[in-house]
Amino acid sequence: MTTIFSKVKLMVFLAILMSAIALILLQLPEKPQGKTILLSSTEPEDKYSVSAILMHAKGVGPHPAAVLLHGCYGVSNKHYQWSKTLNKWGYTTLIVDSFSQQGIKEICTAEDKIWQHFNQQRPKDALVALNYLQSLSEVNPNDIVLFGWSYGGAITLKVLEQSSAQQGQGYSAGIAFYPSCWQYKEYLMSGKHYKANVPVRILMGEKDEWTQAIYCQQLLNNSKGDLQQQLWTYAGAYHNFDDQQQRYQFLKNIRRESKEQPWGNVSVGYNKQAHLDAQRAVRAFLT
Repeated sequence: MTTIFSKVKLMVFLAILMSAIALILLQLPEKPQGKTILLSSTEPEDKYSVSAILMHAKGVGPHPAAVLLHGCYGVSNKHYQWSKTLNKWGYTTLIVDSFSQQGIKEICTAEDKIWQHFNQQRPKDALVALNYLQSLSEVNPNDIVLFGWSYGGAITLKVLEQSSAQQGQGYSAGIAFYPSCWQYKEYLMSGKHYKANVPVRILMGEKDEWTQAIYCQQLLNNSKGDLQQQLWTYAGAYHNFDDQQQRYQFLKNIRRESKEQPWGNVSVGYNKQAHLDAQRAVRAFLT
């Protein structure tokens, strides 16, 4: 009896140990499987370099391609996850790292001066990345999609705005995950209308407290029924709902969408159902 009891205790211990190891592995960052390259601006009056990770689609090209723009926390696991998914769908991908060349890890808690710098810099990064992909023989230069997450999603909307890209030479479509549309509030109050020059989809969690869907709905209200630009929302989903390694967290003292209370607390967390639904929606949109 004692022997059997000891074996049961050992099995329970091993089961707990394996579960703990699996949880730890889930939190570990994935190793990049792409090639890290340095992109350079071709503008003589504005020369600079930005790092990027190139990940190839399988098979013979030319392939469609995608540029991925990170949020204020920099490149994370979800960008590699989405790159691998897009590679499987036949897309060559380029993850643009706007921070590392400047020795910056994150700007979520940074002062306004740093945000203003990157508000000017990151649209340029997106266009440098576009030019690079268009130069590759494996890429179809007329079929390159711009993806962005959070702060990168806001940059995506900015780049794809009617006045920001040249017709026939820019991106073919845009996907913006939980961008901050709040920045367009004064823009809309001035009587202007947001208009992308290519099809755009905004994907957001209904419970997102960091970047709220209501502002993106207001942004697109001027184009109801317009298939060019649409907002998709996911029930029960928080900010960062598509990152498989994002456990539920309550973040404190984070920059938020408010002039009266620009700093506050927000929830973030992975939502499997929303992630799967978003994958299906994105794939259908791209095809």
